[in-house]
Amino acid sequence: MASTMRMPPARAAAGMTLLEAVFALLLLSVCLIPAANALRGAINVPADSALAARELDCVSTLMESVLAEPYGNLYAAVGEPDAPSTYSTPAGANALPTAPDCPPMTVTITSYGTDRTRKLGASGTSSYLLRVVAFVTADGRFPLATLVAQ
Repeated sequence: MASTMRMPPARAAAGMTLLEAVFALLLLSVCLIPAANALRGAINVPADSALAARELDCVSTLMESVLAEPYGNLYAAVGEPDAPSTYSTPAGANALPTAPDCPPMTVTITSYGTDRTRKLGASGTSSYLLRVVAFVTADGRFPLATLVAQ
């Protein structure tokens, strides 16, 4: 009798194949790079927020100082729409003192009222209503605008 030896059944190969390893690395790199960029951006947020808060504080302080000026002084500083007034910092003739770490800021003062077509706007020639706008000069951030009546 011939004996036949039985071989154990073939097992599936254990472990990862090269194709699976490459696919895992590809998937990891596709997900990890955007996550790292998001974290890098999140690290810069507190510094950017602090700078923005400081600039907003500077603009609002300047606006309050300009609005505290007598109406006659503001009316004397009226100029063309969007033209910097003498209250602009740091080089304006009437520039008010600001904190040393404040950026340069622009203040525009224009007459506000009705023009020849009876439209209300910044091109009006009224002497009793002024439009005052203050903003950071470099990029126009944090514009604050108000109307001042005589």
